[in-house]
Amino acid sequence: MTTLTVGGLTVPLDVAQGWAGEYLVDNPGRSAYPAYDAYPGSCTGEIGRQDLLAIVLLNVSDQPVATYYALESLIEPLNVLLSSPDITGTLDVAKPATLDAVAKLFSVLDKDRPKGVRMTKVSKVIARKRPGLIPVFDRFVRHCYTGCANAPVPSVDGRTWEAYSRSWLEAVQHDLRSQLTHWEDLASIAPGPKISPLRALDIIAWRAGQGGFSRRTTAVESAQ
Repeated sequence: MTTLTVGGLTVPLDVAQGWAGEYLVDNPGRSAYPAYDAYPGSCTGEIGRQDLLAIVLLNVSDQPVATYYALESLIEPLNVLLSSPDITGTLDVAKPATLDAVAKLFSVLDKDRPKGVRMTKVSKVIARKRPGLIPVFDRFVRHCYTGCANAPVPSVDGRTWEAYSRSWLEAVQHDLRSQLTHWEDLASIAPGPKISPLRALDIIAWRAGQGGFSRRTTAVESAQ
């Protein structure tokens, strides 16, 4: 039986195909696809105020007004970091300098972090700007890579967001690169707009990671 690895978890390929079909095809009007992936935002490579609203399409909707203003305060520093020439290409072929530059984006959380903003919200804004390079993060993805048994990025007290994201990016890159053909096949299920293999990995990690939470907890995000 062919399986896919996402962090410390394994998923049978046929199960992953079913999950991808549900997310990308079977639930029109209820899934985050294509709303999140097709949302035009600022229509540029930089973050604009329009892009901040995209996170609600991945069910980040708690205190939306406060969240908007908090994220707005990060637009300028994030755009400065996004302008790095090392932030280029896709994650499967990214060099260490590129991983360093992407991890640096999350350093905004280590400096006067706005209340209510953590890695999940920042990732869901910046991932749309570089969808083949920057993964989406949430508590279910975290469970795959940090919370479950044999997770490749265990918790370390006192570690910065930048340092954590650097280790996490390397772990995601390993899973993406070592199974790239399968992620490409899963991405091809999307009827349009196209999604990257990295986005396909995110969809499977999101579903796989729900196994570490109660049914009541996951129901809140069941429409993602």
